Amino acid sequence: MDLDLDLRERCAALADRSGAAQPFGTYVLPATDPAAELGRIVERVVFGEYFANTPEMLAEEYAAYEAASVFLCVIDHRRLVPAGVSRVIVPSTAGFKSVHDIERVWDERPGDVIARTGSDLDLQRCWDVATLATTADYRGRASEGLVSLALYQAIIMGALAGGAPWLVAVMDLQVIDLLSERIGSPFSRYPGIEPRSYLDSPASLPVYVDLEGYGRRLAAQDEAIHSILFDGIGLEAALWTADWKVATREAVARLDLPAQADSMSAGRSAGLS
Repeated sequence: MDLDLDLRERCAALADRSGAAQPFGTYVLPATDPAAELGRIVERVVFGEYFANTPEMLAEEYAAYEAASVFLCVIDHRRLVPAGVSRVIVPSTAGFKSVHDIERVWDERPGDVIARTGSDLDLQRCWDVATLATTADYRGRASEGLVSLALYQAIIMGALAGGAPWLVAVMDLQVIDLLSERIGSPFSRYPGIEPRSYLDSPASLPVYVDLEGYGRRLAAQDEAIHSILFDGIGLEAALWTADWKVATREAVARLDLPAQADSMSAGRSAGLS
């Protein structure tokens, strides 16, 4: 990935701030942080490559949720480039893109769709996994899956640290299958919802994740992956991470959202803080 000097300097500043000795680091960056542009670049590169999404289209799709976005960004400390990113949308008056798009794309009222699950899905204690992307240099054998695992870990550890035991997303079917194979089927489908074309993906589905239930299933299926994703243990030799509670709360506090503080404190008080 080609980065200008300014963006490489932002990577270097993050590495200097952490003082990390490991070759990679995961950083929790609010949309207001200039370094968050590293995450937007990964989105543009990867989604342009895979789905021919243009930068203009991506900017338009996420504009309403930009102020509520937190970027979980994995940086290669040695090359000073971003290796992967997940944009998560936290609770705010803007709501969640992955919920709003159920009505926009699937022509169903989100409340009705959620009610059909029979679950306790609570959108006040939820994160929207709006994007998930790893650059070509760090896929598969190129990094032995480290960057992908680092992103999955960041989503789960960050969400739980922020009082959000639920995730929502809209994902390409191939990505759902890949993640289910690698990390033990985290996703639940909404009854009656079938795959449709979405943002130039030929077949995508809205899904949700009950992190408490998924954690129990994963612990029984694969103890090592569970330790990485839910305990933050297993990648430390290669990956630096901040204290998840501190990093997540600081990032959310820096978002410019009038109602955001009340939403997040309510989620934390529910237990998972």
